[in-house]
Amino acid sequence: MVKKRFRLLPSHLVILSFAVIIGVGALLLAAPFSAEKQPLDWVDALFLSTSAVCVTGLSPVDPGSTLSLLGQIILLSLIQVGGLGYMTISAFAAMLLRRRLSVSQRLSVEIMLGELVEAWRLLRYTIAFTFATELAGAILLFLAFGRYELPFGARLWFAVFHSVSAFCNAGLDVFGLVGKERGWEGSLQPFAHDPLVVLTIALLLMLGGIGFPVIVEISDRLRGRRFRWSVHARTVFIVNLLLWFGGALLIWLFEHSNPSTLGNQPLPIQAMSAFFQSATARTAGFSTVPTGSLTAASLWLLCFLMFIGASPGGTGGGVKTTTVAVLAAATWSSVRMKEQVVIFHRSVHPERLSKAVAFTLLAINTIGAATLLLCVTEGALLAKGVPHGPLSLFFEAVSAFGTVGLSTGVTPFLSAGGKLILVATMFAGRVGLLTLLIAIAGRSVEPVRYPFGEILVG
Repeated sequence: MVKKRFRLLPSHLVILSFAVIIGVGALLLAAPFSAEKQPLDWVDALFLSTSAVCVTGLSPVDPGSTLSLLGQIILLSLIQVGGLGYMTISAFAAMLLRRRLSVSQRLSVEIMLGELVEAWRLLRYTIAFTFATELAGAILLFLAFGRYELPFGARLWFAVFHSVSAFCNAGLDVFGLVGKERGWEGSLQPFAHDPLVVLTIALLLMLGGIGFPVIVEISDRLRGRRFRWSVHARTVFIVNLLLWFGGALLIWLFEHSNPSTLGNQPLPIQAMSAFFQSATARTAGFSTVPTGSLTAASLWLLCFLMFIGASPGGTGGGVKTTTVAVLAAATWSSVRMKEQVVIFHRSVHPERLSKAVAFTLLAINTIGAATLLLCVTEGALLAKGVPHGPLSLFFEAVSAFGTVGLSTGVTPFLSAGGKLILVATMFAGRVGLLTLLIAIAGRSVEPVRYPFGEILVG
């Protein structure tokens, strides 16, 4: 009997690349040279490394005051590598060395960035657009921070770090000790009245979340190489616009009379903050209002937005905007008794529909399981009277899976078991549940076609 030889699939490469980077990052962050005073324990180091590589933004500690400058540089490197994807960077390096991409490299890049554009072309656009956008964002933030009487070095570092963190949808900040001296606490809350800071961060995280395949189309359109938008691009545009502005309107309706969030702000600041919260909930963990003070209605809305997340091929997580669009179109077709699922006068391939259904169900089950386990491990925390009760733990689980990073404030108080649960949830949300399942199951060939069987649904 011939033993079946194990083959390293592209999905294995994606998972291994992220796991290795997270492990190395955790070791570096736990080292004494990464700490400002007391080194991080291994659970917090692993959590922070996973949050950075999976571009989530949840953190059990304040990176700005806990990490040394070297530790913050390591954290920034993990965010950058995690945002682009290790295999993307290694494949691009191979291209610079004039080596041809292997089949595994091409498939690995397509798993992380999408399947609509050739890998080599997508890589070129991805690297160029990423660094150009981060540079532009850093310049704008450097100018904005100049109005806060910061030392030149701190001003430059804050501009670079938060530009990369925003574009990669990480949502981590390092204002730390410098911020505390000025009374800055709570992410971007001190800058809620500053349009240049808020709108620059918002634009960066939105550009990082729409997906690199769409960026390629926009570039082609500007150069006159494309005359019609693809169905994918049009779907991404429409769904994002609906979620950005629809979410902003609902947040404003829920919070405009809440004195702890928007109630005491003038209308223009209310509108800007509501829009920012709607945008950041989809991809990043920055916040201009205290998340823990939001009404229960706003928290449930943010859970919905975080669950959807960004668009395919972007730096954000979630089940993706196009997945929701396909499911909505399938529901509409089913209600109208139509056989085909149609979006913009084009039918959706059955394989895409089944993938959307599978991924959504897997996401719901993963979040449900993570919440259930958190309720078990954090029973003592709930007994102390956490604001919003179990909803805070559910919010934390959705934020971790969607690689968003918003929190009601319970992250630093989680037990070691609770932190490890969120580590696994963040990893699954970034790498992708289907990628994990493909890696476990391998490639399956189904030569036999079975006859249809009747089963009642609904």
